Amino acid sequence: MNILKKAKKTYDSIEIPQELDYTVNKAIHKKDLYKKNYAVIWTKRATATLATTFALFVVLLNTNESFARAMGDVPIIGSLAEVFTVREYREENDTDLIEAKIPAIKNTGNEDLEDRINYEISSKINEVLEEARARAEEYKEAVLSTGGTMDDYIPTKINVDYKITYQDDKIISFVITKSESSASAYQEQYFYNIDIQNGKELNLRDVLGEDYKKIVDEEVNKQIRERMEKNEENIYFTAEEGGFYGIENEYQDFYIDENKKATVVFQKYEIAPGYMGIQNFEIPNDVLV
Repeated sequence: MNILKKAKKTYDSIEIPQELDYTVNKAIHKKDLYKKNYAVIWTKRATATLATTFALFVVLLNTNESFARAMGDVPIIGSLAEVFTVREYREENDTDLIEAKIPAIKNTGNEDLEDRINYEISSKINEVLEEARARAEEYKEAVLSTGGTMDDYIPTKINVDYKITYQDDKIISFVITKSESSASAYQEQYFYNIDIQNGKELNLRDVLGEDYKKIVDEEVNKQIRERMEKNEENIYFTAEEGGFYGIENEYQDFYIDENKKATVVFQKYEIAPGYMGIQNFEIPNDVLV
């Protein structure tokens, strides 16, 4: 791919409406001491200005070879990186109902990182959907083999969705949630914390430092005690019962929350009975990234 085509590819990967919205909103947050009516006026002006800028970019990219060549060597700004819905679909039959929104990342300035993460997400979702379909089929066969009819069978609902939990010009953190509901409900989450500037996935050592294990273990134990003291219905397994005894390594599930804190996550049944659901523990230490 020559430089001109690479530059065009870089530009074509930019979806103007989403970027305009993100850029304007970011600017508004920085100016949150201004009055609301001024922010609205500024937004309109900024949108018009950015639209003009993108139009000029198109003209230069397609008519000025030296400009296109220069742009091919300029990395995309981190603040333009985004998580977006690459595929959304709904499938229904007599066994299950699937509703899925599949996320992907783009505009990080690191194509290798994007390809790896997006392939991993796609593969993981395909895998969990196939497993969910198999469980739904087994459940249907169990109903029919024990004398039930299709009128007695309730199709399994399988949902896949995602949520961006934190984003700035350095970090994107998002959570993919897969849930199933039929005779019982089950939910599982997958976490992605991406260092845009360095092109890698973050772990707890990256965000909390070398003492990450001590920090997390002490804070989780502290919050478990507080939750049990606050409500007797909050029950956690003991270490002997397979409950929390400390995280094993820096790859423990977590996400960066809206307070820019690491929130450590334990899946349903992992450290507490099923009715307690997924357990989240926000770690008060500042994220180092």
